[in-house]
Amino acid sequence: MNKKKHILITAIITLIVFVLSPQIYNLPIFEYNVYKGKDYYEFTEQLKKDNLLLSKGESDIRIMTLNLLAHYISWGGKPVNERSHIFFSLRDCYKPDVLGVQEMCFDWYNEINKNKSSYKFVTPIKTAFPPKMTTIIYNSETLEVIDSGNNAFSDTLNFKARRVVWAVFKVKKTSEIFIVLNTHLDFLNKSKSDENFRKQACQVNKLYTTTKTLDTQYSAPIFVIGDFNTKRRVNYQKSVITSGSYGILNSLYTDAENLANFKFSGENMSFNNTLNDHIFIKGNVIVKNLSLLSQDCFCALSDHYPLFADIKL
Repeated sequence: MNKKKHILITAIITLIVFVLSPQIYNLPIFEYNVYKGKDYYEFTEQLKKDNLLLSKGESDIRIMTLNLLAHYISWGGKPVNERSHIFFSLRDCYKPDVLGVQEMCFDWYNEINKNKSSYKFVTPIKTAFPPKMTTIIYNSETLEVIDSGNNAFSDTLNFKARRVVWAVFKVKKTSEIFIVLNTHLDFLNKSKSDENFRKQACQVNKLYTTTKTLDTQYSAPIFVIGDFNTKRRVNYQKSVITSGSYGILNSLYTDAENLANFKFSGENMSFNNTLNDHIFIKGNVIVKNLSLLSQDCFCALSDHYPLFADIKL
């Protein structure tokens, strides 16, 4: 074997080991060390001082959805390490039992993976390949995962983002079972509204097929959360194309907004027809509280606001 071939083979083997080894995430290059920094403590103290619905009270579970906004210039996302302290303060103060995230780019994954605390990914990532951008994080102190899975939508080119991720959970304190599906539907382009609507409708059908399968298998309350890229419309039957798939979703599930005993929203956005993030429910539960954290302090985190529901199973 000549020297050039030896160097080439060595380089290829090194690259394969680098890509496939789970230990890659222990390398300093992926550590940002912002979690317990000054910004985190200051933001956390401010949230505790404001004390806006930090406790879930008598509810059994708190389910949250958040589009993190990937660090892609074309998408408008700023560097993750400049805003991740807001995410960790949000997580540690509000303590969701389940957190469905969308647009979790590679930088977001590394930040969260290095600072998991008691939180775990439903589907752990063990290699350096780009992570699936839609996933579920859960509090391992309060919940146990019974089953889980994920499927990319077949009618999209963005398989990392456009998918449904699901998990069956058991509440450790009460042994109650519930199911969460997290998704991120395709964007509704106004110039191609008919085509995009049909694509969204197909994705909703896939979502509901998964829902029915899980409902048959487990007979437990189901929560379908995420960035649906479709807005609520009061007269959605008359404007189904321009409003996306909300009408279909609302006929298959019940919007938590229609069930909530109490609703809270910050100063920048209320519950109105412009919200793309939703929590849909199938099953008999009590929605004690539905909160949209649209305060000024969360503006720097993402172009979406955290949305959560406190549920009595």
